This record gives sequence, structure tokens and C-alpha cells, in this order.
Amino acid sequence: MNPANFRNTWVVFCLYSQERVTRNYHKLEALLEILLRNGVEGIVLVDNSSGMLKAEINQFTSLSSKVQQLRGSNKYGEFSAWVEGMEYIVAEHGAKSFVLFNDTVFSHFKLFYWKIINFLSQIERYSKLEKPVQLGETVKLPYQSVVMGISHKHFVRSALFYLNESASSLFIAGCHRVFQQAERAFCETNSFEMLKHFFNESGAYHVGRWLFSGGWYGSKPYDQFAPRLLELKVTAIACEHLSSATCIHHGGKAADSNLQRNFNLPEQIRLFKSQLFGHPLFSLKMLRKLRGK
Repeated sequence: MNPANFRNTWVVFCLYSQERVTRNYHKLEALLEILLRNGVEGIVLVDNSSGMLKAEINQFTSLSSKVQQLRGSNKYGEFSAWVEGMEYIVAEHGAKSFVLFNDTVFSHFKLFYWKIINFLSQIERYSKLEKPVQLGETVKLPYQSVVMGISHKHFVRSALFYLNESASSLFIAGCHRVFQQAERAFCETNSFEMLKHFFNESGAYHVGRWLFSGGWYGSKPYDQFAPRLLELKVTAIACEHLSSATCIHHGGKAADSNLQRNFNLPEQIRLFKSQLFGHPLFSLKMLRKLRGK
């Protein structure tokens, strides 16, 4: 990998859970160090914790002068944090491509060293495309969904993903559309009518089933949901779907990053050898951190 290919790429990392950050501190630190070593232009830590993570964020910012922090509003969880971080960077430095993740990343993925390196290799390849590209874990839908007027059959899940420059502007605009719609949607007393502010009937039905009837590990009946949690979950789902649908609608890609796929044995051997024999991102110190040692 050539670090020069990442000079126009910024990282926005949203933090909001002290328990998760403390538990995974060394892994998160290793991930930031790998990104820095790979040549990203800068990293913005968006603090959605209301100041509870001050000590941890100070440790992260001490890694490099390229790491800075921003206080997040936490209005719409990680999505408002990512948008706030991206808009800050664009205002200060111009249009960029982005790697976005939050502090749940090690809860969602078993981020082995070779998977991170493979993800960065794919970013390097996709960054050369002019059309919008969103790269992350793709989720195929069992139905044709329409989100805010745009049809799609798969989307990229948002724990860790990449947006090239043209996809980044679409992402910011799409999230603002969802945030504006949320002001009206959450006045509804009926779950189906609330979801129809974002999705067509089949999309609202399937999202409702996932949220309220056992699809998600935290699912519960609509009337038992804490209003704030419901608002965060629905806006996150709508932003995920809309950002991918918009990329595809504009002739681009919502591509899979292989972060969840189990690599076959030849692939594992090839990646392992590349790490052992002089790979620029490999070090035993970071390997131990990622393994929680």
C-alpha cells in the first residue's frame, strides 16, 4: 500500500460509551495507529459522551498531532457525530474522502490484523474511482425497499466504512434529509406510520418487524421502546439505507469490504506472509494490542 493514496482521506471516530472505550482501549488505539501509519491526512474524534471520556480522548490525541477532538451534539447518535466531524473537516480543509467508525466497532467485527489490512487495500483500490463509492459490510435485503424515494436491495452497515469524495457529499446531504424528516416522523403515535416517513410500505413493514418483533437483539414492542432509543435506532437505519441507495442511484457502488467474510486458507496464508515479510503496517506491538494482550 502506498500512503500517498490516503493523503486526501480523513478519519472520523465517534465515541460515546465509557464502558466500551475502556474495555477496548488498546484495540481502538491500535486501529488509530494503523490508520496513521497508513498515511491518512488526519483523525477527528467526535465526543458524544458529554465529557465522560476526557481522559481517554486525551490519550488518543497524544498519538499524533494529526489527531484532534470535537465535541458532538449527540442529537442523532453516531450519524450526527459523523456529519459534524465531516462538515468541520470540509470547512477547514475542503472536500475529502472518509473512513468512519464508532466505539462499537470491536463489538460488530472480529477485526483481525489481516482483515484491517485487507480493508485498507480495498480502500486504495476503490479510491481511484470517480463515481460514488461506499465500502463496508453489506446487508442484502429479502425485498425491494424504497427509502425516501430511492429504491435499493442492499445497504452498507455503519460500524466501520469508507466513503470516497463524491460519496461523502451525498452522505452528508442524505443524513440531513433524514434528520429533517425525523422532526415530523416521531410525532406519530403509530409505528407503521412513523416508519413510512422514511420507507415505502414493504420497507416499513420489514424494518418494523426487525425492531419490534425479534429481529434485533434489543427488539421490543413499539409502546415499550424508550422514545430516545427509538429515535436513534430509526434515524440510524434510515441513514444507513439512504446513504447506500443514493450511491447506487448516482451510478456508484455500495461495495462489500469482507470484514465479516471468513477468508479461505490460501487467502489467510497469503495475507499472513505479507505481514511477516516486511508489510509496512505490521508490527508485533499492534498485533498484541488488537488481540487484547
